[in-house]
Amino acid sequence: MHEESNKTIESPQSLWWLAKNAQAEGPLSQQEVCDALKSNHVSSTDYAYSTEERAWKPLSDWNEFESGTENSGLESPPAPPVECYRIDPLFTNDRLPPMANWICIYTLLISPWLWFFYAVSQMTSGTVLAENAPLMGVEALAMLIGILASLAVTVSLFIGGMRLRALRRSGPTIIILSIVVATAVLLLLIFCLIVLMAMSDQSNLASKTVAVELIDYFVGIVGLCEAAFMVTALLWLRRNERFLPLS
Repeated sequence: MHEESNKTIESPQSLWWLAKNAQAEGPLSQQEVCDALKSNHVSSTDYAYSTEERAWKPLSDWNEFESGTENSGLESPPAPPVECYRIDPLFTNDRLPPMANWICIYTLLISPWLWFFYAVSQMTSGTVLAENAPLMGVEALAMLIGILASLAVTVSLFIGGMRLRALRRSGPTIIILSIVVATAVLLLLIFCLIVLMAMSDQSNLASKTVAVELIDYFVGIVGLCEAAFMVTALLWLRRNERFLPLS
């Protein structure tokens, strides 16, 4: 072996496997492979696998080790070590920046659970108007429309998040439109609620227990946090969409 092999500078991430009897032995450092070559435990015709190039080649074909002219000792190398198989994240993509991955996590994981949380809490809290109020039916209809509209927005956000994670150019567009529609629907429902309360007497308002008021307060805090994130995601996507690795 040439003396240069002992002076090779090894990358901390570089790990090696050696093929022995059609099985992979490792992981080994580059120095350990060099020592095995010097002690004749392996030969330059044996196959080695690198975590950097993710390929099996004879040791003689690797620049890190001594090159030789012997023929390969194995007709077919073994399968790559299990440790080298890539495991893709479920909700993110390594090619996306951190903020884009947070948007994917929100649209694919958090948003569906938040819709379920809002729907259950709204049914638990009930309507603002009492059951015998003249406009109680209008409020109930507005609540139903709001639940269905938020469900449609949640599904749209999920689709946009899936396409963003898959690096599709339509992903950010769908997410942006979904956030705009969600904001418009929310403002419309708030306006309708204010009009209904203005048109109703104080005696027509439903009385709520302390527990229900605490639930409403908690829902309001969660809603404000979600709204802040959605506005941040909207502004970030509008500004950085063209820089994302989308196709």
